[in-house]
Amino acid sequence: MKHAPPSFVYRNALLAVLILALAFTMATGGTSHILSPKDREQIFEKVWRDVDEHYYDPEFGGVKWQEVHQRYLPLVQAAKDDKDFYSIVDRMTAELHDAHTRFSSPEQWENRKKHQGVSIGFRAGYVEDKVVVLDVFPDSNAAHAGIQPGMTVTALDGQPIAERLAEATPRVLPSSTERVTKLRILSTVLAGSLETPFAASLEGANGSSFDVKFARQTLSTEPRVTAARLSSGFGYIRFDEFHPSLVKDFKAAVGNLRATQGLILDLRRNRGGVGATLEAMATLFFDSKTLFERRMSRKQVTASERDGHRTEETQVFVGRNGAQLYSGPVVILVSEYSASATEVFSAGMQDSGRAKIVGSSSCGCVLGITHDRVMKGGGVLEISEVLWFSPKDRKLEGEGVIPDRVAVPTIASLREKRDLALEAGEKMLQELAAARQAASSR
Repeated sequence: MKHAPPSFVYRNALLAVLILALAFTMATGGTSHILSPKDREQIFEKVWRDVDEHYYDPEFGGVKWQEVHQRYLPLVQAAKDDKDFYSIVDRMTAELHDAHTRFSSPEQWENRKKHQGVSIGFRAGYVEDKVVVLDVFPDSNAAHAGIQPGMTVTALDGQPIAERLAEATPRVLPSSTERVTKLRILSTVLAGSLETPFAASLEGANGSSFDVKFARQTLSTEPRVTAARLSSGFGYIRFDEFHPSLVKDFKAAVGNLRATQGLILDLRRNRGGVGATLEAMATLFFDSKTLFERRMSRKQVTASERDGHRTEETQVFVGRNGAQLYSGPVVILVSEYSASATEVFSAGMQDSGRAKIVGSSSCGCVLGITHDRVMKGGGVLEISEVLWFSPKDRKLEGEGVIPDRVAVPTIASLREKRDLALEAGEKMLQELAAARQAASSR
C-alpha cells in the first residue's frame, strides 16, 4: 500500500502463522534453488537495512539490531537452500518481538494473497488450560472424521500434547503479547505439509479417547460478510477481515438491519486488514466528524521522545452529517484472535462511546505496514512503521482492547454448542436498549 493516511495496512498480525489459523498452516513448498549464495546474502543485507532505517521505533524495543545482524549473517551464509534461508530471515525479523514485522517466502506470500493454506480442518485454542477444538470447518476431513467442538487434543502422533508444546516453545520467539506467542507455539505444533497426515488423540464429552488420522487439505478463507436477525430480534454481522471487497456487502447488511434495536458485530476471528476499509465501515455508525484513531510514525516517535511528551501525531476522523446508517446500540465481540485493524476499529468504537466490547482481551498486535517490500526471488518483507493509539490515548500494541464485559467459552459450552460471548452480547444489548428507552421516556 502507498504511504497515505487512508491506505495503511493494519496487516493481520496473525495471518502468516496463526489465524490461517491454528487450522491453517502456510504451505512453503518444496526445496528450491533459485537464489545463489550471493543473492541470499544481498537479500539479507537489504532486509536488515530496511528494518534499520524504517522500523517505527528507533530504539527497536531495546533489541540490539546491530548484534542481530552479526548473529544471523553466518546462518544465512550456511543456509542449505532457499527454504532454509527464508526461515532464517523470518526468524531474524521475529527478534523484534513484533507480530507485524516479518518475512514471507514466495510460496507463503502467494497463499496469503489467495487466502488459502494447508488445513487440518479445525481451529484449536486454549480453553481451561487445555488445547480444545473451537470449531470445525464444514465438509472438511476433520468433520468427516468425527471431530467436534469441545473435544480436547491430548496427543499428536502418539506424543502427549504438553510435551510437543514444551519442545516447540524454545523455537518460537516472544511476539507482541504473551497471548499471540502462545497461539504461535500451538500453530507450530499443529503445522504440517500437505503430504503429512494429521494424527491425533482427542478426548470427548464422556472422557473416552478418540483417535483420528486423516489427510490435510488445501482450503480457502475468502473474506465474506454473514448477516442475520437473531431470535432475540437483534441484528448480527460477522466478517473475518477488513478487506476492501467487503465494504459494499457490509453497508448492505447494516442497512438491512437498521431497524433492529441493537446490533452485534462478531469480530472474534477477524484477522485485520486495510485501514481505508475499517474507516469506511466505521463511518456508517456516526452522524458527525469523530476522532477515531491516533497514529505515530518513526519521525514522530523520535520527536516526542526528544521533547519528553507526545506533541506530534496524526489524527484520523470518521463520520459526517448524513453518513450514519445505524444509530442503535452496538456490541462488538472480540477475542485473542481479534488482531490489528480489528483492534483499531473496536478501540475507536469503544472510546467514542459508540459500542460496548464483549469477549476476551484482543491480540494486542497493532502496528502498521505502509507497503510490502518485494525482494529478489519473490520473498516479501513487511515492516511495522506506524504505532497506534486509541482516541483516548490508549496504546494498543502490546495491550489490546479490553472488553467491557468478559465472556469466554468453556469446554462444556462448546460441547453443548452454546456461544457464551454471543449470549453475553445479547444481554448487553438488552441492557443498553432498556437504558435508552428509559432515557427517552424522561
